Amino acid sequence: MKRRDFVKGLAGAALLPAVPGCITGQGSDAGRKDNAGQTGRKGRSEPDGEWAPGREPGQGAPGSDTGGELGWDFDEVLDRSGTWSIKYGRAADGEIPLWIADMDFRTDPVVKKALQERLEQDVMGYTSTPEAFYEAVRGWLERRHGYRPEREWVAYCPGVITSLNQAYLTFTEPGDKIIVQPPVYDHFRLYIERLGRVCVENPLIQQKGQYRMDLEGLERLIDGRTKAIVLCNPQNPIGLVWDQDTLAELARIARRHRLAVFSDEIHADLALDGRRQLPFCSVSEDAAEVGLVFGGPTKAFNLAGLSGTAWCVIPNAQKREKYLNTLRNAKLNEASIPSLVATISAYTHEPRWLEDLLRYLEGNIGLVCDTLDGRGGIRAVKPEASFLVWLDCRKLPIAPEELADTFRAQTGLILSNGLSYGSGGEGFLRMNVGCPRSVLQEALRRIRAAFDL
Repeated sequence: MKRRDFVKGLAGAALLPAVPGCITGQGSDAGRKDNAGQTGRKGRSEPDGEWAPGREPGQGAPGSDTGGELGWDFDEVLDRSGTWSIKYGRAADGEIPLWIADMDFRTDPVVKKALQERLEQDVMGYTSTPEAFYEAVRGWLERRHGYRPEREWVAYCPGVITSLNQAYLTFTEPGDKIIVQPPVYDHFRLYIERLGRVCVENPLIQQKGQYRMDLEGLERLIDGRTKAIVLCNPQNPIGLVWDQDTLAELARIARRHRLAVFSDEIHADLALDGRRQLPFCSVSEDAAEVGLVFGGPTKAFNLAGLSGTAWCVIPNAQKREKYLNTLRNAKLNEASIPSLVATISAYTHEPRWLEDLLRYLEGNIGLVCDTLDGRGGIRAVKPEASFLVWLDCRKLPIAPEELADTFRAQTGLILSNGLSYGSGGEGFLRMNVGCPRSVLQEALRRIRAAFDL
């Protein structure tokens, strides 16, 4: 079946209601809005209910229509053929790619319009980073996360993974150890090892389908060659929103042993079911001393193709100057016009599109959890953030190394094999549910048919 014909067929599919009913990733209310932001430390604050000073809620970005006026439809099935998509480039006719973490939705129309208006100005000359960029990031973090960093703590950086790589080069030497906590995003290990460092695993503890950080095990791993910890906050692929106590204890351990903590927070704006993600540097003085936070709008606003669209927050002055000097020396401190425009636009208009997206993703996740509830050997772990669902397939009679290939052969679905995420990923798959519900329903229909669920 041709991809275009497959898309047309799905576009008319009937939609089913999403019914919740699956195990949770962490098993607590940690990180929810009603108990976040109560630390009282410098930089932490509670939103005051207004979207932005000097602008009424719902007014949108200056000079732009609001998202509601422009409209969006997450049920729309888009044909991404001919767009150089990595996601669909690996899919044969009739296959459904649910692996790499971008979504099959049109981006926020306010962001799109801002980009179009800037392109219409014709001249694309050398560009400095305007003050509006820093204020947009600070304001967004305050409104969405209850944390307003000082102006000098914030800087542009060239994409989260690229920026993490520069942190490895800045704060460690070849042969030094960097700790990761798997199952976790595979590119951490990949680039740690490519850059000649030693990747040390401190696996998460899983008990009855719930995950937590092994803080005692972490401290036992630290020795004289250990220089840093990579934190995934929220955690990918499981979707954990780390609670304040866990983050504060991690920071205490890191400071006691003089380790840096590099916090990947690219999924931060996708916290689900009323939760709020806590920026690592906001949770304690220890965290502000040891932490470097990396984030950006690319995951939440579906801008993954705008490479180099990111920012960092580094409260410690010595760490900040050392890190930014590394970026300057590599000429990685200069933002592109699209990156600046997208970030400022995404962070300075009322996030109606994002709020609607989160509700839609919650519906998709509920549908997956209700369908894959353990009967037949596949159980979904309900994420607390993002559009990625961790599927426990350990009861299936399939070898872990053959799991993704078997699913692809029997269902035509392309999923990420849990093995790639390190220890604890054996027998798991990661499914991207950032797609129209009709596409997800078809994917689930195929799984039920292939495995007699």
